[in-house]
Amino acid sequence: MVLEEKWPVLGRHERAAEWLRIWTDLGRAPRTIDAYARGLAEYLQVCEREGVDPVTASRAHIAVFVGS
Repeated sequence: MVLEEKWPVLGRHERAAEWLRIWTDLGRAPRTIDAYARGLAEYLQVCEREGVDPVTASRAHIAVFVGS
């Protein structure tokens, strides 16, 4: 399965997709990759909703994500 199909937000953030590919290439189990992708997609969706660049997010921005 292509992760971007399941979580389209990953397709909008090349660095996120690249990070997941690295873990896949390192041989992580498919369920592990799926869990990473799900968490990352949730984070990216909050960043998009809040208008925050996920790469430069501050601790306060991340606290919004953790609290959601």
